[in-house]
Amino acid sequence: MKKPNFVLLALLVVVALITLFIRIPLPSKGYFNFGDVAVVFAGLVLGAVNKKRIFYLGFIAGGVGSALADVIGGFGIYAPITFFAKGFEGGFSSIAAIKKSFLQLLLLIIAGTLMILGYFLGETIMPGIGYQLAIPELIPNTIQAVGGILGGRLTFEAYKRIVGGDSNG
Repeated sequence: MKKPNFVLLALLVVVALITLFIRIPLPSKGYFNFGDVAVVFAGLVLGAVNKKRIFYLGFIAGGVGSALADVIGGFGIYAPITFFAKGFEGGFSSIAAIKKSFLQLLLLIIAGTLMILGYFLGETIMPGIGYQLAIPELIPNTIQAVGGILGGRLTFEAYKRIVGGDSNG
């Protein structure tokens, strides 16, 4: 197995496990979790490890890992929304890995914003949820996105110090 594929598989599993570790129920029957830290971290690592298929690898780790956590954790109805929302978050995090400070932060903010919008739009069309329950979830999803950006970025910096590397992976 090639190194990037092994890293992808390992980080996909990490995303799923971190997402399942601590879950706090939300009004829409979804849950708040720390999986975004793992999604952003996975995207940054995958972008640093493989500079060719950057978006694709981060999308797969974030989307599949998080959707798998939904299915395993009993929230399978959310899996399609999660796949795309967390997939785009992971994909843009991967692209951010090879950029310098301001552009990297901007891409991570876009990643978090896409996750928030993905859930909002997905929940508004879900039966039994709609706008009434999607709107209150904007706040916890925003907290989750900001926490994911900060935690994922800090974890990535620690990772770089352990394995060595310049400021862009």
